[in-house]
Amino acid sequence: MNSIDTLIALANVRGSLDLRCQFQGGWTLEHPQEALGMAPYHIVLAGQCRVELPDGQRLHLRAGDVLLLPEGSPHVMRSPGRRVPAIAPVVEASGAVPVHRLGDREVELDMLCGRFFYNRASMLFAALPQYLLIPGVAAPGEGPLAALVALLRGEADGAQAGARSLLDALSSALFTLMLRAYLDSALPQSGTLALLGDKRLGRAWQAMLTDPAHQWNIDGLAQAAAMSRATFMRAFVRVAGVSPWALLTRVRMERAFGLLRHSHLSLSDIAAEVGYQSQAAFSKKFKEAYGEAPGKLRRQI
Repeated sequence: MNSIDTLIALANVRGSLDLRCQFQGGWTLEHPQEALGMAPYHIVLAGQCRVELPDGQRLHLRAGDVLLLPEGSPHVMRSPGRRVPAIAPVVEASGAVPVHRLGDREVELDMLCGRFFYNRASMLFAALPQYLLIPGVAAPGEGPLAALVALLRGEADGAQAGARSLLDALSSALFTLMLRAYLDSALPQSGTLALLGDKRLGRAWQAMLTDPAHQWNIDGLAQAAAMSRATFMRAFVRVAGVSPWALLTRVRMERAFGLLRHSHLSLSDIAAEVGYQSQAAFSKKFKEAYGEAPGKLRRQI
């Protein structure tokens, strides 16, 4: 796997297409802050709307636009034109997902809405901006993202056997295509994702992601990056914003979270799997990352 594949796997991203909005006339919808580990998304199939973010930013979404809020930020969605008070839509059981309707059947805005669920301490999601707005990619036309949205729309319209499972699987794939579109348009200049854009630092980053249990030292990482020790450390901290050891610990903790959730390995085995000789040392680091001891968290999930 390459670095992005590994980061997505560590984040344990799962998608859910929750509802379809079909609105007419003036309307306002308020979306509260999502729980940690949830990121809402909106796909505008037809029409347009406005989105207001907590920091005062205002976005204008048009047909074909896809909006992702990685931090689950609260936001207000409005119809174009004059402001109107928030009103609860009528919910109809139709097709594979419920339809939220305002006004009559003459639809002015048609939108698919869902959420991504992820490891709440995900490095990948922490590295993303407050919002990702990918313009025009869901409009009819060529390209994998447009094709995937067409599949989502078709399955949402119908009620075929297995539609719910297929929608969730397609929604999970949607995240990867959205991330790819974001990275193709503007690779971050700093942070964990910025390491991907540096050929030499990217090799060291890939090595840590591939084998986080290895007892890495400066010599080994600098050799992977084809740099001197001093040059590597300066460059890594400048680009990533943290030391290699801080980033390595985060990789190990994300890997441990996945093992706690999806395996029956003992805590001592998980500790060894992510590079700790001592279960006590592992548990201390894990509690610093997640706020709870690994055994307690495992019982909760």
